[in-house]
Amino acid sequence: MAVPNGGSSGGGSGGGGGIIPGPGPGPGLIGSAGMASNSPAFSWYDYATQSPRDPRTIVQSISFMDQTGAIQPATFLRSTTWLEAATWVNPPMDVTPRTTFLPSVSPLFPMDFQASEIAAQFTAQRAMTVLNGQYPIAVQKEIVLKAGMQFANTFALDFIGTATSTDIQFSFLHNSLTSGDFTSGASGTIPVFAFPSTTTYGGITKQMTVTLLRPGRFAVALRIKDNSGNYSLFEMDWLVF
Repeated sequence: MAVPNGGSSGGGSGGGGGIIPGPGPGPGLIGSAGMASNSPAFSWYDYATQSPRDPRTIVQSISFMDQTGAIQPATFLRSTTWLEAATWVNPPMDVTPRTTFLPSVSPLFPMDFQASEIAAQFTAQRAMTVLNGQYPIAVQKEIVLKAGMQFANTFALDFIGTATSTDIQFSFLHNSLTSGDFTSGASGTIPVFAFPSTTTYGGITKQMTVTLLRPGRFAVALRIKDNSGNYSLFEMDWLVF
């Protein structure tokens, strides 16, 4: 059954689960796949014709803590290395449970007392990450976040074992199903936020901080090339209010 352009099947604005891109002359609905298209995808063949979606539509800024504890801000680029014809492996990463690190929302401007109050209430009233490590791994990656250019959301991630990386990029999960964007280039590119490759990432309780532009439910991922040369995607389900 066709879903009319502009309709919704649930979830927040900009990314409810199960929303199918609708037909029409303009961009279709944006679903949990994190892509916009004029026509729906009904099979893996269709995904190859979809356009990748720019993470700047939801992310204003994002940073990640490296192995030494230094905060590394990501920069936007059109990546030619997100899509790799490689044997992909399970990601060497987990979400740090609340029992180890308490995630929080903080105001970007400490003198903004209204934002400070809202951030404090959100942090106190909502469990943003998994309560402990005794939940199924598949659901531990759900993260609750606060939208707004005046807020910074901070949570933590753990590298598994001795895994490290100098090559980590962030984008929408389902951009990996596309062929990329060939505008002004011979190779398909994916719009990403790339973390500096001049440092090493590894260890546990490594803080990620993100400022989000709007609410919704978004399937996002970190593309990791680890110290053994393995490629993996660490997917996260972001519920943004």
